[in-house]
Amino acid sequence: MEYTLACLPVPHFVMLPACTATLHLGVPELLRQVELANQGRGMACLVEANHYQSGQALSGCMIQITRVVRQGTGWNVSFRGLERVTLLYELQTDRGPLVYCRRQPELPWLAGETPAFPELPAHLQPFRERLGPGAWLDIAALQLPITIELRQTLLAEPDLNRRAVLLREAARLPPSPRSCHPN
Repeated sequence: MEYTLACLPVPHFVMLPACTATLHLGVPELLRQVELANQGRGMACLVEANHYQSGQALSGCMIQITRVVRQGTGWNVSFRGLERVTLLYELQTDRGPLVYCRRQPELPWLAGETPAFPELPAHLQPFRERLGPGAWLDIAALQLPITIELRQTLLAEPDLNRRAVLLREAARLPPSPRSCHPN
């Protein structure tokens, strides 16, 4: 399936399907893109800004904006991740940049039980039994203290089994220092 979506290049943040988030956006270009997305049922493609500007093949997350609250310094934008997409090209329009993207295929889960990740807060553990492996791995990846680069790698990885291995290896590493960024 292919889409043409408003592009939200957000610095220091990688969104994953099956997850929800709220970000405070104050940059005028991003606010215009939120308005553009809202003209199309709130659908957009969220990409990490530095990866987007690298010019390499890029994966993003198709999102649906669920709520926008205007604040004095910008907007609090809530959204949910829907699916992984590969960006094919950018279209410059008079309303703002759009991206043409294609849904990424996902290889099936073959490795038995999904990892438990005891590092996660206890209230997230019940989701492991209720969700499929792909959604569970995405929730874990958004919650574990891993690098932006690893989140981007996980977003681009079509093989659920490989995603689980990468995430399990990252969870064994000492946590990276906390920053003010959500990732």
